[in-house]
Amino acid sequence: MPPQALAVVATLLSFSPHGNRIELRLDRGSAEMVWVTPSTFRFRRTLDGPLPSVRWEDRPQVAVQIDEEQGLLRLRSKFLDVAIQKRGLLVRVRKLDGTPLTADLSEPGPSGSGVAWEREAPDRARFYGLGPRTDAEFDVRGKAVASEVPFLVSTAGYGEYHASGGAYRFDFRPGYRYRIEAPGVDYFFYYGPTIKQIFEEHKDARGPAPGWAASPVSAASPQSAASAESAGSWSALRATLLRLVHGAMSAALAPSLSLTPYEGKAPELVQRARQLGSLVDDVSPGPVGLSSFRKQLESFFAVYAAEAQMKGYPVWHPLPFQFPEDPECARHTDEFMLGDEMLIAPIYEPGNKRTVYLPQGIWTNLDTNETSPGRRTITVETPALPVFARNGTIVPLDSPAGMALHYFPTLPAEFFLLESDPDDWTQVHASPAADIMRLEIESKKARDYQWVVHHIERPSEVGFEDRKYRQVRSGSAIEDRTWFYDAAHKNLQVRVRVAAGEDCIINLSF
Repeated sequence: MPPQALAVVATLLSFSPHGNRIELRLDRGSAEMVWVTPSTFRFRRTLDGPLPSVRWEDRPQVAVQIDEEQGLLRLRSKFLDVAIQKRGLLVRVRKLDGTPLTADLSEPGPSGSGVAWEREAPDRARFYGLGPRTDAEFDVRGKAVASEVPFLVSTAGYGEYHASGGAYRFDFRPGYRYRIEAPGVDYFFYYGPTIKQIFEEHKDARGPAPGWAASPVSAASPQSAASAESAGSWSALRATLLRLVHGAMSAALAPSLSLTPYEGKAPELVQRARQLGSLVDDVSPGPVGLSSFRKQLESFFAVYAAEAQMKGYPVWHPLPFQFPEDPECARHTDEFMLGDEMLIAPIYEPGNKRTVYLPQGIWTNLDTNETSPGRRTITVETPALPVFARNGTIVPLDSPAGMALHYFPTLPAEFFLLESDPDDWTQVHASPAADIMRLEIESKKARDYQWVVHHIERPSEVGFEDRKYRQVRSGSAIEDRTWFYDAAHKNLQVRVRVAAGEDCIINLSF
């Protein structure tokens, strides 16, 4: 071991619990571990001198068993078994059943103006995150990444967020280990085990995510593939899409996007930029404007904005976030789920054509009403934005005439609509049962609704109990408590006005 490495080796002399904080007394430098929840802890360390002061939020006491073993300090919560090696302060984390999660392979040592150390990269685990990037795949194994957002998710069941301000670099090229170069040793460890649970732990520990600009700005940025000269180009549009999706996979929840660079560009490019921008909550459309689809999504966005605030989920669900058991999803950073219901595959090249990977399920193209089975790649050619709804979902779309509730059987589905009061949620449910299909709206607000049930046979009767709805001959003639069957598309439309506080049930009999 070189002399400079020997100089930073520290030894744990003693420890002292103070509620959820465990003070670690060293022969050089300082360290502490703070339990945030039974699934999350924060570890901080300096190589020399005291720890910088931080504000700690008062939290319920986390039950932790602390034991000293030969050369180790062992801490066990409800979910985690954490061992800290007394010489070198290497941290190892396992599940309570002994399954390894992660472990330090070297003690942090000086590197440039910061520190560096190495960790295990478990076999067959994939690693996602590390901020907005333009990579064509999510997994960072085999890569060295300069990170704008040092949030990392492993399919081994954990995440980590490095909290020191400054530049980071993560090097996964060795394969079985990775090297962290950081301003300091200060990180949160989150046990999921699912990716969505990791995001919830991150939100609980870190609070609201800061905003960031989705468009690539400068070629000097290691994460930006497009230069300033390419702003408003096809390459910039692709880079923006990939940065948005990678940002979502990194819990960067508040992107902003300006469409002004696309003003005056080729009509096809402007159209595609407008389609992409219409899916970003904080967008500055400028003269380019937004698509009509954006107006249909206002209620939908409100629901997922509330979910982002409560759970820390992105509105754009990257495919590995939504389908963690499908390894093929990690290869597709140019498409995403909008919430849980819709797969979006923006077109970012001229020609109105692209390939789309469909995960498990049965998918309906909202533009054509055609269905495709999942776990395969298809080609779409369309001037419209490719949008696919998964079966077993309800997609609410706003319109001047009211709200359309698109239901895609045969699996049951539900959706919760956020009304003006955050405590008021309108609930809509749909499910097949024997020889009927039940549609239900528990509305907290007076509103016109139109159910659109896709891919079903013509019902023999529509109504509830003694009240039968009247069939009309065209969609334009539909009004309250009437229905129309579109035989060409095998879609049923049912119009109903629901009062505030009313529970409206409709049975479709076959």
